[in-house]
Amino acid sequence: MDIEYRLAKPADLPAVAITFATAIDDLDKKHGFFTHPSSTSPPNPQYAFWLGKDPASFWVATHRGRVVGYTYSFLRGSFWFLADLFILPEYQGRGIGGDLIKRTLYSWKGHEISNKALITPAFNRASVSLYMRHGMLPRQPVYIARAERDKLVKTLGSRSSELEVDEVSDYDRVSGTLARLHTSALGFPPGWHNELFFQIQLASCLLFRIRGRTVGYSFTRPNGRVGPLVVRSDTFFRPAFELTLRVAAEKTKGEITVFFPATNAEAVRATIEHGFSIAYPLLFLSSKPMGDWGNYLFYSPGLM
Repeated sequence: MDIEYRLAKPADLPAVAITFATAIDDLDKKHGFFTHPSSTSPPNPQYAFWLGKDPASFWVATHRGRVVGYTYSFLRGSFWFLADLFILPEYQGRGIGGDLIKRTLYSWKGHEISNKALITPAFNRASVSLYMRHGMLPRQPVYIARAERDKLVKTLGSRSSELEVDEVSDYDRVSGTLARLHTSALGFPPGWHNELFFQIQLASCLLFRIRGRTVGYSFTRPNGRVGPLVVRSDTFFRPAFELTLRVAAEKTKGEITVFFPATNAEAVRATIEHGFSIAYPLLFLSSKPMGDWGNYLFYSPGLM
């Protein structure tokens, strides 16, 4: 089969959205996780943002002019992350995934890469095997979990917290603070991720302080999705998490969604206590062990 590979262009983004939706919906149907079709129109604005930020690492695979697969990666310091890799079901198992990984990784030739990582559905055996062949090994489960807003309000109650919380909407004012917190917690900077949350997703940013010192931040969205949440020490994780949930519950009438690493014991305890149910199991893979995940809550499988 004559597959061609090239860098993505703005005109490819509708086809990229269709490729993602078709591939993930097919996977979810096969494993009993399908709930409703993924949206394709308009294309997720995240794709255009990616293309504008790192165009040299956004690749598509085409067959007779049709986009049949795509991938995108980013680099934070020396940490490389494979954000997306999706192939249409009828083109899977033909080596396209491996070819796309090589190309998006090669895009960062000349840059120091000390670790490579990604997150993928835990039940996607073919993808897990592919990533292992490329040196990224399973490190820990990660889970998307959901809770009904009304039930969450009851379990959260009105407990006081030692943390002060300040909601901010000016990215330029806090970008440096967020970058320092993220780097302190995970060992690498957030890059343009917080800019995406502010400008494209119109998320609300919460700053957490204790005695005037900023010790963490988190994001909430009108659709009930929270994260990422970053704190300087796992000592602050539980109060910051519960404050974030309380703000999220005030801003939405539907479900609240969180995405937590299984090795974060406080996140696990809090989600159990507050009635969250596991909705989707994923797996974090990396070429080297990394991170103290007790001070971090993810946002999505494709962004850190």
